[in-house]
Amino acid sequence: MKYFLYITVLFLFSTANTLLAQQKIATKNNNKRKILGDTTTVYYTQLSNPTLVLPLDASLDNFEEIDPTWNEKENFATLGGLLATPALDRYYQSKSKGGFRVGFNQFDHYKLERESIKYYEVKDHRPFTELYYSQINQKNNFVKADFGYRFNDNIYIGLQYDLINQNGFYTQEKVRNQNVGFALRVKTNDARYHGYFNFVTNAIKYQDNGGITSDTIIGDLVEAALLNVNTYSNSAQSNYNTTNLTYSQFWYNKGVDSLKQTTNATNEWSHKISYQFNRYKFFDNAPNPDIYGDAAVNPRGLRVFVRHQVLENEVGYRQALGGSLQEAPLWLKAYVKHSWNIVYQQPQNYQIHNFSVGAIIQNNPQYQFKYHIEGQATSVESRLDLMLKAKVGYDLKKFGYLQGQLLFQRYQPSLIDRQLYVSNELIWDNNSNFSQIQEFNFGGKYTLPTIGFEAELLNHTFTNWIYYDSLGVQQAPSSVNLLQLKIKQNFKVWKFHLDNEVIWQPTLAGKAYFRVPELLFSHNFYLQSEVFNKAMLLKIGVRFRYNTAYYANGYDPLTGNFFIQNRQLIDMTPRIDPYISFRIWQFRFFVRGENVLYFANGENYFTAYRRPIHNFVVRLGVSWRLFD
Repeated sequence: MKYFLYITVLFLFSTANTLLAQQKIATKNNNKRKILGDTTTVYYTQLSNPTLVLPLDASLDNFEEIDPTWNEKENFATLGGLLATPALDRYYQSKSKGGFRVGFNQFDHYKLERESIKYYEVKDHRPFTELYYSQINQKNNFVKADFGYRFNDNIYIGLQYDLINQNGFYTQEKVRNQNVGFALRVKTNDARYHGYFNFVTNAIKYQDNGGITSDTIIGDLVEAALLNVNTYSNSAQSNYNTTNLTYSQFWYNKGVDSLKQTTNATNEWSHKISYQFNRYKFFDNAPNPDIYGDAAVNPRGLRVFVRHQVLENEVGYRQALGGSLQEAPLWLKAYVKHSWNIVYQQPQNYQIHNFSVGAIIQNNPQYQFKYHIEGQATSVESRLDLMLKAKVGYDLKKFGYLQGQLLFQRYQPSLIDRQLYVSNELIWDNNSNFSQIQEFNFGGKYTLPTIGFEAELLNHTFTNWIYYDSLGVQQAPSSVNLLQLKIKQNFKVWKFHLDNEVIWQPTLAGKAYFRVPELLFSHNFYLQSEVFNKAMLLKIGVRFRYNTAYYANGYDPLTGNFFIQNRQLIDMTPRIDPYISFRIWQFRFFVRGENVLYFANGENYFTAYRRPIHNFVVRLGVSWRLFD
């Protein structure tokens, strides 16, 4: 460890000295002092709003934060793995859920979606490439490559590749997650027509050991010691594959150039056609009855297989009132959508049609009074799913920003919630006795950026909530009510920073059906400064995170869902991670020690029921942006 840190410091200083030498030569040749830094600003757009142009972040903010055993940005935890194992939410966040859904969502945090693909814009039509690599060792690493090139005003091509590969530290914990995305954008010479072709595929293979057989372990820095810890399974595996082909097209009454901040277009016609292929398979050739209970229907092996194909068409129209699409104080969008779902849940076949109508009303972000209102109704399997959400805010200028929000949605349970087949045997059928789930949340947010303050208060109420326990899947007989208060406060004194986030989320009703920790704390103390005559931006800090003890959910590999348990109280040891990162031009680097408190207690802590994380490790990562 000490030699690794020594080499890192030497690398840091030698790189800075090399750049200083280059800077002196440039200063001498130009007879003036040059400041090195990010000289090229990169902008991007996304398909959710193709006329909205955003700058690409080039800072060191959260650059070193990629460990999802405790993800700060989205507040979820993994099952002890370093990357890409099923994710358990610590902080509930609402998502739209209308229409037919299969229900395997445990890998959603690692999937590449077409809506998340960025279309980059660089001055002078230069190509843009971002390369990223992070590792703990050769068996646990993460590779990402992103490329975009606008050949001319008519044609743009983009590629994205992600590879997460880890062996883990316990028996049967290997994960391989590979995502590939391709984007082609075409425009006519007058820029009134935009066409987007996207190909996205995700392939995840996860070996699931079912957790360890004891509630505590005394760790050992020797990797072989963790491999000898007893686990429930040596053969279970989940394979999850998705492929999506989509063509989206937009017609504008006047030209739209995504590099400009304004456009004269006042209306937009849109059409999207997509085909999606999803394949989920779980198998265990030597099932342990202690994991599967009544679902262990075949001692020679268990298998869950679902194939889901979707053909979808959507037509929409957006109209600006009082100006262009980017400048109007109001624009409206209406759309209709049809989804044809072809499902093979071994051994049954289904065909399900969804019909949706929806509308969006909002203004553009430059106005002091801001609002976004969206509604959708979906007919699915003789039921009507509804969704209404709204955000209304007012910019108080130097006194901050105030926002109110609400969400109401009613949706049917997923296919796996309603019925499950294991090795061709029907385990449960809830189609006739499960009602639609109803969710209602409301609250507000206040931010004061001048002092780094943000406060958000939300209240969630769930009716007919679906939860899993030792008996299988259940529908809560009473409502669940969750209160959430999130406070952020960032302090700065000279070059020292202290970023703080505290979350209080008591479950006011229905605690037997819904589990999250009541308190979460996250603190980041760091020094950030330009050094070596401003040739380098340097950041040295330490992160501290903690949540109060609670009966964290367990994971059911058969259904891919998390279940309520009352056996193991997850008493979280505080997590402390020191790190150092720097940026030189478009190059960024970090090195971080994870879970240094292991040396104080020598005990591994748990993120979920019988799912311990690794002990102390060192992670490093690099990112490089290229324009050639």
